[in-house]
Formats: sequence, structure tokens, C-alpha cells
Amino acid sequence: MYAGGTITREEFRRARREQVLKEQKIMRRRILIFCVTWILMFCMGIAFGSLLARAKETEEKRTYKYYTNIEVQKGDTLWDIADEYMDDIHYHNKREYILEVMRMNHMTDDHLIAGKKLVVPYYAEEPRN
Repeated sequence: MYAGGTITREEFRRARREQVLKEQKIMRRRILIFCVTWILMFCMGIAFGSLLARAKETEEKRTYKYYTNIEVQKGDTLWDIADEYMDDIHYHNKREYILEVMRMNHMTDDHLIAGKKLVVPYYAEEPRN
């Protein structure tokens, strides 16, 4: 009576092997779903970030670079001129602006002579006509 309800060792191994394979298949499916979910989230993050970057680019006001002639007054320095004409958006620091002014005016040092004319750059948000 009990012998008919028992299974052989080979049948038990086969059944166990089938169950292990089924569990492995389920585990692979879960790992695949997890990986695909993370990849989709990563791609969506990149897409959202690029949209934010484009939105910030369009918020910036358009500026126009112009040049003007100025006459150096007694006591003027390139640092004073930079304070008046330079903006922080287009130049990292005053030294960068001063070097551009010196290059444009073919200056070899930063000494100014009263009455001398200098060409200096500046930026404006409105175009000149």
C-alpha cells in the first residue's frame, strides 16, 4: 500500500531539478525586469536633465558685444575701467578683461597716460541701430 504512493529516487531528482530550473527562470526574469527598470529610469533622468539644461539656456538674455572709445582721465587705471565696463557674465575676472583691453590697444604694460584714447569692449542687452 505504501509502496504504490512512493516515488523513486530518480523521479524525486527529476522533480527537484524541474523545480530548481523553474525557480532559476523566475529569478532570471526578476533580475531582467529590475535591470530594464533601472535602465529606463537612467534614460529618463538623462532626458529630463537635458530638457532642464535647454530650458536654462533659453532663459539667458541675449547680449551684444560692442566697443567704445574712451579718453583716459588723470588717475584712471585699467582696474577702474574694468569696474565700469566689464560684466561678470562674459569675463571670469577683471584680469581677463584687462588683458583683452591691453591686447586690443596694443599695450605692453598696464600704465595709462591721461588724454590717451582706448578702445574698450562692453556688452548690452539691446542691439544698437
